[in-house]
Amino acid sequence: MSKIKILIVEDESIIALNLKESLQDLGYEPCGIAPNKCKTMKILEKGVVPDLILMDIYLKGPTTGIELAKELKTTLPFTPVIFLTANSEIATIKKASKAFAYGYLLKPYKKSNLHAAIEIALSKAAEDNAKNKKLDATQNVNKTLVHQLELNNEHQSRTIQLKYGYLYDKEKEVLYYGNEPVKLTAKEIKIIKYLCNSPGHNVSQEQLEYAIWQDEPAGYAAFRSVLFRLRNKIHKDLITNQNNTGYKIELF
Repeated sequence: MSKIKILIVEDESIIALNLKESLQDLGYEPCGIAPNKCKTMKILEKGVVPDLILMDIYLKGPTTGIELAKELKTTLPFTPVIFLTANSEIATIKKASKAFAYGYLLKPYKKSNLHAAIEIALSKAAEDNAKNKKLDATQNVNKTLVHQLELNNEHQSRTIQLKYGYLYDKEKEVLYYGNEPVKLTAKEIKIIKYLCNSPGHNVSQEQLEYAIWQDEPAGYAAFRSVLFRLRNKIHKDLITNQNNTGYKIELF
């Protein structure tokens, strides 16, 4: 079983070395020592991924331990941080808590306290990470359901369910019987398309003729011929004659 990797960010070299020895005695693996932000980032850029960070609150340089912990939260979101400080003021503790601290150790510390703080932080972080993963999984399921619902709504809005197992896709301009497209000529599909613009409602023969022959004159016989061939390809009652005043396509 691999050892727990712990990164030490401490600008006092003696304290840092003492921490390293204590961690080794407790069975952990110190994976680096850094006195400031710059050295910390260089260690991480080498591919080191610590399981926990021991972070001094007051680092030398422009970036404090609290600020650095907040920055690292974006690159190491699942890595708990324990703050090291000689300052036990409430104001300092409150500032550190905003950096998602998993514990505090007051200097000088006992090895037993260090051990306890690390184990509690690791346990709490594992619990939090499990909750986050469960929440992420739930959110992903919800996103999938919402996406599926959107697709279904989109599909329903672009299709018209007709009688006798027929469905018309307005976007593709295709009439389906079950899952199979019905083979229609350009003039026949124009009749279906125009009737589906007002599904369930009467459409006059003149309107249908104009939809088919916009740029050329057509007589009653030509229209009846196209309609006759169309009806031979579909259910005979899908398109009904409305008392010789027009035609209607039957909705499901």
